[in-house]
Amino acid sequence: MALTPPVSSRVFQCIEKCDMHGLAMCREDEMRPILPCLVRMSLIAPLDHSQECISGRKIILRILSGIEAVNSLVALLSIDFPALEADVKKEQQLRQKVGGGTQNESVLVQSLTNGLALEFECSDPTRRLRLLLSELLFVMAQVREPKQDFYHKTSELFDNPCYLEEVSDVLCIALAELPALLPAPDVAEALLHITNGPNLIARMVANQPDCFREVVTGLVQNGEKQDEDSPGGLVRLQSVRMLCQMNPSQALNVRAMCVEQCHMPGLAVYVTLDAGRGGSYSMGAGGGGGGGGDVVSFVTGLLLSHNHQQRTWFAQFIKSGQRRKYEQQASALAALRADLSDRLRNVLLSTKNDTLPDSQVIYATALLRLYCALKNLANLKLSEEKEIGLLLQLVTCHPPPSAAGVRFVSTGLCMLIACPSLIAAQENERKAAEWIKWLVKEEAYFAGASGVSSSFGAMLLLMAIHFHAQQLSAIIELVSAALGMKVLTRANNLSRIKYIFTHDVFTEQVLTAHAVKVPVTQSLNADIPGFLPVHCIYHQLKSRMFTKHKVPIKDWIYKQICASTTPLHPVLPQLIEVYVNSILIVSKGNITDSFNEPITQKEIMAVFMQSIFVDKFSNKSFSKRSVTPTKSMRPLRRLSALQQQQWLRGSSPVPLASSLKTPVPSKALVPVTILNMHDQDLQEPFDGSICPVVSVMTAQLLLLYYLLLYEDMRLNSMHQLAMHNRRVYSYSPHLFAQLPIRYLLTHAQREQRLYAGLFSPLLKLLVSHYPQLCLVEDWLYESPSASSRLGILPLKVSLNAECVKEAMEFAHENRGQLLGLLDRMLRLPPHQLWELALPLTASIKHLLDPRIPRKVQDMYRQVWLRLNSLFPRRLWVMTVNGLRQEDPSGVPLRPLTEENIVLDPLYVLRCDDRVYRCAPLLQIVIYVLQVYLLSSRTFLSQHMLNTPLPTNTSGGQGGNVGSAGIILEEERDKLMGALVLTQESSAVQILLEASLCHENEKSGGGLLALQEIRSIICSYIHQAFIKDTTLAKLVHFQGYPSELLSVMVRGVPSMHIAVGLNWIPELLQLPDLEKQLFAIELTSHLALQNAMPSTLSISRLAINTLATLLSVVGEEERIQLMCLSLKSLVYIGRAFPTLLDDLLHLLVSFGRVGAAQAGLSSAPSPISIGFLDALEEEFTADDSMDVVKKDAEEEKKRPAFVRRIPKEDKLCARIITTFKKLVEEAAGRHSIY
Repeated sequence: MALTPPVSSRVFQCIEKCDMHGLAMCREDEMRPILPCLVRMSLIAPLDHSQECISGRKIILRILSGIEAVNSLVALLSIDFPALEADVKKEQQLRQKVGGGTQNESVLVQSLTNGLALEFECSDPTRRLRLLLSELLFVMAQVREPKQDFYHKTSELFDNPCYLEEVSDVLCIALAELPALLPAPDVAEALLHITNGPNLIARMVANQPDCFREVVTGLVQNGEKQDEDSPGGLVRLQSVRMLCQMNPSQALNVRAMCVEQCHMPGLAVYVTLDAGRGGSYSMGAGGGGGGGGDVVSFVTGLLLSHNHQQRTWFAQFIKSGQRRKYEQQASALAALRADLSDRLRNVLLSTKNDTLPDSQVIYATALLRLYCALKNLANLKLSEEKEIGLLLQLVTCHPPPSAAGVRFVSTGLCMLIACPSLIAAQENERKAAEWIKWLVKEEAYFAGASGVSSSFGAMLLLMAIHFHAQQLSAIIELVSAALGMKVLTRANNLSRIKYIFTHDVFTEQVLTAHAVKVPVTQSLNADIPGFLPVHCIYHQLKSRMFTKHKVPIKDWIYKQICASTTPLHPVLPQLIEVYVNSILIVSKGNITDSFNEPITQKEIMAVFMQSIFVDKFSNKSFSKRSVTPTKSMRPLRRLSALQQQQWLRGSSPVPLASSLKTPVPSKALVPVTILNMHDQDLQEPFDGSICPVVSVMTAQLLLLYYLLLYEDMRLNSMHQLAMHNRRVYSYSPHLFAQLPIRYLLTHAQREQRLYAGLFSPLLKLLVSHYPQLCLVEDWLYESPSASSRLGILPLKVSLNAECVKEAMEFAHENRGQLLGLLDRMLRLPPHQLWELALPLTASIKHLLDPRIPRKVQDMYRQVWLRLNSLFPRRLWVMTVNGLRQEDPSGVPLRPLTEENIVLDPLYVLRCDDRVYRCAPLLQIVIYVLQVYLLSSRTFLSQHMLNTPLPTNTSGGQGGNVGSAGIILEEERDKLMGALVLTQESSAVQILLEASLCHENEKSGGGLLALQEIRSIICSYIHQAFIKDTTLAKLVHFQGYPSELLSVMVRGVPSMHIAVGLNWIPELLQLPDLEKQLFAIELTSHLALQNAMPSTLSISRLAINTLATLLSVVGEEERIQLMCLSLKSLVYIGRAFPTLLDDLLHLLVSFGRVGAAQAGLSSAPSPISIGFLDALEEEFTADDSMDVVKKDAEEEKKRPAFVRRIPKEDKLCARIITTFKKLVEEAAGRHSIY
């Protein structure tokens, strides 16, 4: 739909900028529409009297001097406008009435003798103005009223073309002289409803160029969502388009306004197309292929916009535009499709022998992507005659080997799937098949020549994999991701392209063989876009193609792991998972499957032989680093075979330079690990040339994840493997013992943004298989800051193994030297500090000397925790060996290995007794005990999984065999649980025994040290009880010294579970008087600590139990029962005064029994009676519960001539005192209301 505006863009530009010289060069017919403006400018007195203004007025007068129509315009400007303005206001008031009145009712025009056109022709200038304004105000009033259909006013004055120029002149002068009464946007809106309205609007704006934006904004904002669906929308579109052609510099702003308001999409398209044709306001490079303008980028941007409203609005325009015929010129969609077809032809004309030139590749890719968006997002039906042939011809062109060429090929492949109608014809299908075969042939050349990591070869393989696996939805997702849009192709429309891939180009065997030969992506990371070989291998592994055709894939995966770097590519963890599945898990319904080979320990060793600290602290590139041992590993080669084997098994730490008589630089890097060389596949010497590693840290983390996942799946699948009599490869436990697992995990946690998708599954596996490496204390540990250290001046003594050993041995004499060395150690990074781990742990017992200051011990603990962040498992073994008690005979002890300690964690507590009075070192010991108890529990669980019970797969009594197997499995679980509980309860009992008070610790510094030791032990016991409540029950059923009851109840908050789990009644029911008395004492202390309703009921039960026992036990046991329970009764009464009646009743029973037994004995001597009075005071002041033991000790101290006081008499005295104390505690200490 071609439009010619009444005012040329050159004239409008001159009048807008007041360029009179340019205006003088225009023709008279071009200037005719703006004569009202020029005449007004010539008649109005100027405010500017500059020479430029005067010369401009002269030019205007020169232009107007030869034009005859100027005289009529001068007459129009000479009328009485104030009187006219008053009448116009009255006319507007009349039109504002309901219904707007009739056209014959007018203030401006009283009566018409002839028709409106004839009256206008014959009238003077004043009446002409009145006639036009009357007609215009009537239309404006009608427009304001709401109507369902578009209102069109038929008028003799506006419809007749012969009056157009005169009407335009009168209209422009009226708007110029009455601007307040006739706003330009309102007038433009009214002119849309008359014939020749767009022409008049253009003339009106040309005479008032300053109102252009205001008029256009009003027209667009009042426009419709789809401007071509109604007559009014077409008129509005024509008007605004004419204004944009008249003022092309504002065309972009008008288009942006349409998009922002989501109004008039046809106008936006026409404006864009006009920009492409007109060079005066070209809007961007056309890309050499089609015409100018930005048609392709603009339409693509709308369809792929992030604004959902804009996408829906323009897609609806495409859908509604297809209802019109393709040849209909009035349709903006038809004009757009014709323009795009021309652009396709222009691109194809530039090709030679189906080869696309470099200058056209990017533009051709944009065209293909636009057609994909039109087809899938706007449901555009491609024309077989005018579009399909051109598109297929462009898709099958041969681009140059460049990054842009690779992108063009990828887009073409996606278009064949996104637009399956391109190959609906048989000839088109054959052409597409030949092109895909050419791609397969040239893929290697493209990848090498273009230098692009993600070539289209990966996409070809990935598509072929999905087609073979019948995963058509995955192909659609792949194409959607590549194009950046949602592809809506139905799966049943892909039959032709599927046949091409699966039968003509890629068979399954060819596909797997080709995939293995694809080189790995160097420096693979998440920043590399597109589809890579790793995607193809992942999907082929997932569909078991490699195992089906027995194609080895292990080497490719290992090389890709070594070639990976950060940020980690998200497919790598998934690739490792499906790879491990293909090694261990049988595919569904196919028991005779072959399996992939696992990565060998030798290959894993090649990566872990390299130092992760070089990767962390060096800025050098690692892409060409060979796999060779670091310098600090050279001393290991000079060890004997026995020494190497002991070190590899964890029985001794890394040998130091001092022990090898070889100087080692202080900053030498410690190797990450040396694997178990005694394994069968590691007997060969390491040649160091397996595979170059790009990023050591990334490769080690991925291999650690592989090892943990492999072992997890292997253990969980042991029953299935045993059922099928399969023997799978098992990695040696010594391999895991030497890996820097803790350090790698900490690094992954600290850099989670670089290892997205790996840290969470890695942590899950570690918690399952190595919980000792995931303790809460380790997560909360932070290295001490520089401000927290001593900050003393560096000593002259060098920091090496010999100096550290000497400083540890003479720490009691020269404390400052050791303190300075420890401070320097805290400043070292962990990998350099590890060189000193052996002397630090071997001489640890020297710190148990009482003369060692506490500051030294605390700083040693900080150094130990810092070492614990690197190689914790080896450090634990070294610490246990360093703290072991020496053999009294002087025979050197055989060093313990990690395996020994895991089997018997109590080795940790068989240490020097002085540890139990040194708080910092006791914290280390309890930490090591905690990790080895966890290790033992995990080891036993894994051992059960690793050795499943044999299953009988033969027929017969299979049900009985299966049930017997379940029973045996449950029995194994119970035995394992019993063993674990025995170990943990033994540890608790040993620690409780260690917290007993000695004679020299009842006052002074010894008492303070004992309180700290008890606090540490109680903290551990509290955690143990919370973790396993059964352990608390077992420890109390085993019993412990009663003097520790108050310590346990006050220091272990979780002791309240004795009440909550209600196992004290079970303890009271045991047929052992000592256990029953222990339970009563425990109840009394719990009552004081946790006075709850449940404790009240248990206390009442304890009182009843005492009353029952009093009547059933023998004489000696009865006296013991009464003596040992008196203090408990006082505590219960203090906690629960409501039980005072029951307690007093029980004490009366005690007194009666005691008096009855005292009556059977001989009368006491006067000396005995005096002693009983003293005994009462002593009982009041004594808090000890072990009364019988105390009596026995005092009996030895008495003179021989003093007759032994009968125990019945002492019991009566204590009962009397208990009675007094009970009344005082239960009634005197509480407020009674």
